[in-house]
Amino acid sequence: MPDPSDKIALRAWMRLIRNSQAHESREKPSNPAEFAAIQRNRLLKSVETTVEQRRRRLEVALTGEVTAEHTVPVSTLGSFLTNLQESVSAVAQALTGRPTRFASIPRDIREATALSAAATFPSSFGVAMFGPPVESGEENLFGDMFGDLRTVLDEAVDKVLDIADLSEGASLSDELLAEQLAPLGQRATKHIGLLTAGLTDAGVGVRVHWHTQQGRIRESNWTPSGVQRVRYLCEHSEFTEAETITVAGWLGSASSFQGKVEIRTDSGELIRASTDDELTGQLERYLNRRVEAEVEATRVIFAGGRERNIYSVLNLRTVSE
Repeated sequence: MPDPSDKIALRAWMRLIRNSQAHESREKPSNPAEFAAIQRNRLLKSVETTVEQRRRRLEVALTGEVTAEHTVPVSTLGSFLTNLQESVSAVAQALTGRPTRFASIPRDIREATALSAAATFPSSFGVAMFGPPVESGEENLFGDMFGDLRTVLDEAVDKVLDIADLSEGASLSDELLAEQLAPLGQRATKHIGLLTAGLTDAGVGVRVHWHTQQGRIRESNWTPSGVQRVRYLCEHSEFTEAETITVAGWLGSASSFQGKVEIRTDSGELIRASTDDELTGQLERYLNRRVEAEVEATRVIFAGGRERNIYSVLNLRTVSE
């Protein structure tokens, strides 16, 4: 306590006490969960002062009985983050082009879906990750408009969360899950299988908060039972060797952004297919025209005998009616 006769020093001392008490009343945890939440908010605030606000943020935290003792093997969290990154990149590659088995994921897909860890949350076994910086629109005619457009990272994370949410549904049927997994192809299914296998073996689930560029927050809680459902489907999926077939019909819709087409064949079958990279930029010339397509077809057989065909258009040419 300062000299009572020094009024300036006395006021400064009292102000310091008031500020200290106000701070303590706001952030005085009563249990480990509250402490973790307070530390998490502090870390995020410190990161947001140095990281661009235009970056998407993915927050993940392991959950379940195993984490109740506030200890998990380091290998569990490490492999989870690696498998999560690989799953997101593989799903993005499947959604934007031709699903592959062995070829490397294109560099632009890798860069567009790269997640960077920003901070860990004490007592929660979680990580905040940021997506790649979005190009500033200051020198662009359209300003910030491009920052609000959905990216391949948005599509990939949403697809993974769609699968997680479906696995938590009340229905015991895996039909909807199979419909989500099949079009992703063998590579993405393998990585999602590795992701869920690691979580299942550790007996943990995952809580996810996905912060989009538009300010929306999507929350998913993937329990160990839901994780196990997806793991079983992935591990019991059989992909046949691809075969090349030729089909003729009308190309009724095409998306050069996502590399997808729909062809109504002469036999009446509707084929939804991805397109080869070299073909994607030329789709406009074939829209609403009769075409002959060279198509790579792969059959997926899921547990229980469910079957689904995956198509990828390798070549197109117009034909006379």
